[in-house]
Amino acid sequence: MAVRRMVYDDLYELCRDERKLMDWLEAFGLIGDFSGKCVKCESGSMGKRKDSSRSEGYVWRCSNKKCNQKIVARRDSWFFRSHLSVSEIMKLTFYWVYQVRENFVKVQLRLGSDHTLVDWFNYCRDVCLFVMEEENEMIGGPGIEVEIDESKFGKRKFHRGRRVDGVWVFGGIEKESNRMFLEVVEKRDADTLLSVLRKWVRPGSVIHSDCWKAYSRLNEMGYEHVTVNHSKEFVNAENGACTNKIESTWRAVKASLPRYGTAKGLYDSYFVEYIVRKKYLRCSDDPFLTFLTFIRRVFDPQKPHEYFKIIETENKENDDEFNSSGDLFL
Repeated sequence: MAVRRMVYDDLYELCRDERKLMDWLEAFGLIGDFSGKCVKCESGSMGKRKDSSRSEGYVWRCSNKKCNQKIVARRDSWFFRSHLSVSEIMKLTFYWVYQVRENFVKVQLRLGSDHTLVDWFNYCRDVCLFVMEEENEMIGGPGIEVEIDESKFGKRKFHRGRRVDGVWVFGGIEKESNRMFLEVVEKRDADTLLSVLRKWVRPGSVIHSDCWKAYSRLNEMGYEHVTVNHSKEFVNAENGACTNKIESTWRAVKASLPRYGTAKGLYDSYFVEYIVRKKYLRCSDDPFLTFLTFIRRVFDPQKPHEYFKIIETENKENDDEFNSSGDLFL
């Protein structure tokens, strides 16, 4: 039986009722459950209550009126430290998952600044980075065929002439499973490329490549290496070597990049986003809920992530975020 996918109407209905939304997020594990004995006074118990004095809407408050301990409901979560409402962030995340055009998102959510939208889409890519770094999965293995290649990602001045700005990217893809790696490299010399290859591709793999001289030591490194000379043919008639799959991957990755404002320092995050979408989201019964599970892995509100320590350092001058009793608020 097919699983019913959450569509935008479902999300819209959920976001109409703030308490229902917060309860759903708590049940899903995207915001923390701080119920139980108050750790401050140790006599009262923490309960979730509406707090009209705050834009957050809900806080966890101690039942002991003399204690007055409060915890923001979205503390240390995906929604932490943002001026946007929880419902707005949920909708932004939904739009990112389904790759809705940025202009449409900005109008629908009445965002006054492009920076807000860009920042949140970058945060979504950060989640992809954390997930892929956590998995750090090598590809290939004895007898498994892997195509490798390098490609230049950049811009042409006035859309003509040679490329004047950009980065070199080294990548590989398994011919059967389509598992892949993509990594920005400083240079295309043998030491750089072979170091990256050793990190991502298991020994014993059958490596398909062009005749670039940097690959000449692959057989010595424990790989079976076959080549195709693109100046003569697309597929080596003798050994079947080709790089068609990795070259088609370059075209797909470049087509997936933002049309404008592609920053050189963000290329790694663009590539990881492409891999996460291809590997997990496109084949999922519910891409949105699948991505929310990734967010939950990275931003566990019960176990604050290193990410928040970085944010804390960057924002420690904002002392007004702490009240006199030491309670943390946005």
